[in-house]
Amino acid sequence: MQPRMVELIITVLFFTFCIFLSWRLQRSSTKGEVSFLGAGRGIGFIVNGFAQFSGLVSAASFLGFLGVCCTLGWSFTTMAFGVGSTLGFIISMLVVSGPLRRYSELRGKFTLTNFLADRFGTATSLSSSIFILVLFPLYIVAQLIGGGLAGRYILGLDFNIAVVFVAAFYVGYVVWGGMLSASWVDFVQGVLMFSFMIGLSITAIVHFGGLGVMIPQALEAQPFFLSLHPKISPWTYFGICTATMLFVLSSPHTVMRLFVTRDVRQGRAALSLTAGLSLVFHLLGYLGVAAAALILFPKIENVDMTYIEVMNVLFPPVARGFAVAGILAAIMSTTDVILLAVGAEFSHNLYKKFLNNDADPKRTLMVMRVVMLAIGATTTILAILLHGNTTIGKIALILIGGSGSTFFVPLIAGIWWKRANGVGGFLSCVGGFVVFFILFLTGIMPQYSEVLAAVTASVLFMVFGSLLTAPPRIENVAFVEALHR
Repeated sequence: MQPRMVELIITVLFFTFCIFLSWRLQRSSTKGEVSFLGAGRGIGFIVNGFAQFSGLVSAASFLGFLGVCCTLGWSFTTMAFGVGSTLGFIISMLVVSGPLRRYSELRGKFTLTNFLADRFGTATSLSSSIFILVLFPLYIVAQLIGGGLAGRYILGLDFNIAVVFVAAFYVGYVVWGGMLSASWVDFVQGVLMFSFMIGLSITAIVHFGGLGVMIPQALEAQPFFLSLHPKISPWTYFGICTATMLFVLSSPHTVMRLFVTRDVRQGRAALSLTAGLSLVFHLLGYLGVAAAALILFPKIENVDMTYIEVMNVLFPPVARGFAVAGILAAIMSTTDVILLAVGAEFSHNLYKKFLNNDADPKRTLMVMRVVMLAIGATTTILAILLHGNTTIGKIALILIGGSGSTFFVPLIAGIWWKRANGVGGFLSCVGGFVVFFILFLTGIMPQYSEVLAAVTASVLFMVFGSLLTAPPRIENVAFVEALHR
């Protein structure tokens, strides 16, 4: 396979601009933890709204879930990712963003585990850090598989070489720049991703003569494209929608974005913008592109290639260049914030607390960067090994369900329920994680509905663990009250 020169030149120019922007912002992002992890708390709502959207729209949304749309139907992905993510951002705007932004101001901290540690104690903090270090590198694996597919298309390289090339660029850029550069670069990438998913959808609709002509042809290939699939349990529909909503509300890499806004009002405005972008992206974007794929490639073998195959037919070379840049941007924007979240978990909540209590901020940042490099190398190897044995969507759905089951209840109870204590927080976090993976591995519930039982168990662990043991200390109650002033 030969390199596609027009597409390659446009993609290289785009990422050259990203590197330049990161370089311009790099000086600010190395002046301490507030700047490196919290972007100096100076990000406005438009930039943060698109950056949050960019962090959500990963290789899973651009490639994996679009393939799911072809196989299980537009109704499935609309409920799962369109409605689920939009509800998640709206609820976050109403009940989570304000208290967490105030927490960042009060304590000068920027991660979910920092909050859980201050609210519930060391045991909950340690367990949540371990779960993050186990779960979230798998999500990076999914991103790198997508990066390998896009890199192979544009560079004409072997998949394995393309993965290494893409991973080296992504990891190097985020280790260098921190959250400030990540937020601004993700803003640019978010605009690009939204434009070219919607742009390809509209192009497909026009190409086939409008929805009235296009949809009947798509239904011939997939009769349940616009309806509930008879082979899928209603509990699966409800479960995946719930899992996506809880993931958006409580995932460490989305929570991290709440700390970087200028103030509470700007944070809420950013979340409302992200909710609207996500809804339009998953509804209108998926409708046109997936329908076109069913018409053009009714028996496509690798569903992760859905967007690339449709783009290759309907876009001219220049537009394909920007579209491939959009795919790589989707992967980059998710990888950067997850790397930051995972690196912060290890350096701040494991290394500094348990391995080197006297570490100064400079050394902690150095450890964080080393950990991010190590995770980058490990996930690159896993992406090469897992390619062809699973899909991007399946990997992402494991993370979505596991994360929501583990972190949602401790986060919400920690913010809103004064009686919640350390025992309840620990049992809720560990119990949700364990129950989800037992149900997932045994397969005794309808696929992707495990989160419903896991979150219910997490709630029960929180309530009984808190009520059957000593109430939290007075200073802990005062801490919760301060979040709502």
